Amino acid sequence: MSTVPQHTQILIKDFDFQAKYHLTHSQTDLISYLVNILSWAICIEGYYVIATSKIMSDLPSMGLKTIEASLKVLKDLELIESKVVKVTQWKGMPHIRGVKLTEKGKEYNAKLILPSQDERVIELQKKNRELEKENKALIETIKNLSVSESEASAPKKEEEKQKEKEEKKAKPTPSTPSMPTLEAIEVFIGDVTKRFGKTGKPICNAVPKWNIKTAFYINSYNKLSTLTPDNNSKQLKDPLEISHFWEWLFAHNQRIGDKVNFDKIPTVKELEKRFLNQTILIGKNREIVREFVETEEGIKIKVEDEKGKIRFIVDSRTQKDKVFELGEVREVLFGVLG
Repeated sequence: MSTVPQHTQILIKDFDFQAKYHLTHSQTDLISYLVNILSWAICIEGYYVIATSKIMSDLPSMGLKTIEASLKVLKDLELIESKVVKVTQWKGMPHIRGVKLTEKGKEYNAKLILPSQDERVIELQKKNRELEKENKALIETIKNLSVSESEASAPKKEEEKQKEKEEKKAKPTPSTPSMPTLEAIEVFIGDVTKRFGKTGKPICNAVPKWNIKTAFYINSYNKLSTLTPDNNSKQLKDPLEISHFWEWLFAHNQRIGDKVNFDKIPTVKELEKRFLNQTILIGKNREIVREFVETEEGIKIKVEDEKGKIRFIVDSRTQKDKVFELGEVREVLFGVLG
């Protein structure tokens, strides 16, 4: 008995799709197979690499002529696009056919099932709405308590009140970002997906909790995916990972379209553009990056804490101002961005 190939997927017949485009059983089996390869094949410039020999191995009932003829029909019907791509990840860097689904092709099997991750997202969205209501009620309660306390306290002299106002204006304090509404995030996701789904260009890299060189992009299914430094692509399916990325990008929207070149040492101006006024976590404390100071030894980073106190980041061992090399500042800050 022959073994099942490692990447063979279950083929699901979409009979409505088959009837709509008058496909034969072989042609339907082939597009069902091509829909599945997007979850494991190498992606190059939006095209997924698939050799004819691999199709013959996974679909042994199809011969070479049937496969080539079926591919031509699918292409003529504008269900797929194909072109020859250079696979630099493979030995010898061969030129092999790459395939991608068109908008018409993406309709295949799109309405037959609701993926479990989508159900989980809906569940999380419902919980998020409930938490928003509870948060609003809590804020209202705190406001009422604050008013009661202020009325009960002894009135201050006008001179003292004025002095306090002037001190607050002169000393800016770090602001705590408010939680965005679900509707705002959904609109934001739709906008970014539309912009980057058409181009295939990376949205950004250097995202907390992932390898800083891992890039994020929208694949041909309009789903959030990652591309690792060794060019392995993967569609994200964990709802918590997906939610974490979009919430982070919403809070750091200046990073949209910003793919950091880690092979090039940044200038101080580039560091200022990317990190000034950004919140970082030092231990359990939230600090705001306020200034990069150049010295003969290297770079010092000036931060402001939640009480408005400004200081340099210190070395935990010596308790002296920490001096960084220019090349390491970016990696250090990406590791502690809030």
